[in-house]
Amino acid sequence: MRTSRPILIAAVLAALAACSKSPDAARHPAMPVQRDVPSQADVARFVAEGPDPTLRKLAVADYWLHYKLMQATGIERELGGAARAVAALQALGDAYERRMRAAEDELPKMLPAAFTGEGMSSGFLGLGMGGFLSMFSGGALSGAVSRMSDERLAELVAQGPLKFDGAGGKAEILIGTDGSQEQSMEFEVNEKGLTGRVKLRTRMDGCPDAQGRVTVTVDVDSQMGVRGKPGTRGYVRSEYKAERYLDDDARLRTDADGAASELRIRMGGYENGDGQYVDITTGTARGGEPIFEHHAEKGFSIFRPDEVQRTKDLLAAAEWLHMLMAEAMLRGMGSGGSPWESGRCVELKATSDPAKRNGIRPNTAFDLLATPRAKSDGKPTGGTVVATLDGGESLLPANGKVPADARYQYAGPPKENEAASIAFESRSKRGVGKAILEFDTRPGKAYRITGVGDCPGPWTVCDVGKPFTYDVCGGTMTHSPTGDRGGSHTFKHSGASGSGTYTLTGPEQEMTAIYQNTTCAMGRCFKTPNGKATWTKIERCE
Repeated sequence: MRTSRPILIAAVLAALAACSKSPDAARHPAMPVQRDVPSQADVARFVAEGPDPTLRKLAVADYWLHYKLMQATGIERELGGAARAVAALQALGDAYERRMRAAEDELPKMLPAAFTGEGMSSGFLGLGMGGFLSMFSGGALSGAVSRMSDERLAELVAQGPLKFDGAGGKAEILIGTDGSQEQSMEFEVNEKGLTGRVKLRTRMDGCPDAQGRVTVTVDVDSQMGVRGKPGTRGYVRSEYKAERYLDDDARLRTDADGAASELRIRMGGYENGDGQYVDITTGTARGGEPIFEHHAEKGFSIFRPDEVQRTKDLLAAAEWLHMLMAEAMLRGMGSGGSPWESGRCVELKATSDPAKRNGIRPNTAFDLLATPRAKSDGKPTGGTVVATLDGGESLLPANGKVPADARYQYAGPPKENEAASIAFESRSKRGVGKAILEFDTRPGKAYRITGVGDCPGPWTVCDVGKPFTYDVCGGTMTHSPTGDRGGSHTFKHSGASGSGTYTLTGPEQEMTAIYQNTTCAMGRCFKTPNGKATWTKIERCE
């Protein structure tokens, strides 16, 4: 969709512009072909088929356009005629393919299968190179990033760009914490008197904006020339932007308002310093209205009139193939879902009143609130929330979508030593949010602590099996248990600080804590006498 469209549409429009003086051409103005958004079935077939057939099909248009550019700029003549030009073009494509395979071996193994060309038997030029990068980044990599845990993604982001810099080429992949991706590749080759250089850069949003829009951009710069003849060369440069829109269920829209695309193409060349070019913007606006702006041209005549239809046919086929590639890119090639479905775009805050959910009394009543907010700007996402109860007792509403911000009533487990959880999922045009609330009626390890040094207390601790901190003697004291009968502690008060261990003795209902301390004050640290405290078990921590 993105890489071939600039090249192909530029070629077609340039050809039609060159033939504009003919009566037949005048009756058929150069307008882009409007395409429907690929369906889920289309994408499923594309994913099942894999990247190989698509790239082989794109190679046909790729070689055709570059060969016509060779004819228009005098490259064919300088190389000694058609046979030698075709052989040089094949060698150029093969060299690019070798560079890509080298990059594929060095970069993370996220691309599904290796691929080959067709028609010219092998090799890729600007079009195929762009297809390779799009399918690598958007397909397998997008799905892999969506499946990653937050911790693994954070590690990957912290590592910085993934880079490959080998003989004749280099590549870089940058992944954002929201799942966005930027990739670039650059290759240079020199084969059979023909020099080539291609630069590619793609970017895909990880999260939709306030309109529910996600954007894919692709920049391609494909150049070729005759070795030793700097005045004989040609180029195809494109800037492409594809926009897709989500509905309130966080799914890509399939109607006419669900997509928009715009590209600007600069295509031309030089022969003995004499330049020719065409500069065109084309695409489809949101809603389906075609876009066409002819900015400028000079002496650009690549295709003969009888070749225009062939090029238009190639355009129709390649545009459809690239629309499929773009759709698969946004969907993560079916392997991990779209980036906005990972939960990284929306923070779903789920709260309860009362706030305490562990060690509760049976049948405790709760008011629950689920508030999805976009992480990028903190604004309410709208859309809906679905809550799913796992365990006892009752949740109202019990099922179905509830408009955000969503309110629920929950009656907790009816008996002692029971647990339950509620999974919340919000969906909107800002993406998907996820949250879980857990409840239990298990008697906790709640204690009332008294008699810490000269400070009598009491202090109530809801669970002494987990780290806890409380204010004591004008400072703070923190306990970090390492087992049922002790742990380590730190304290700060009255200009002093310290640390040590504590050991619990006696029956579980009433234990004695013995502290061993090292205190630091006025630049000195010293052992202090053991302290004691009484821990008395209580039924619940209210």
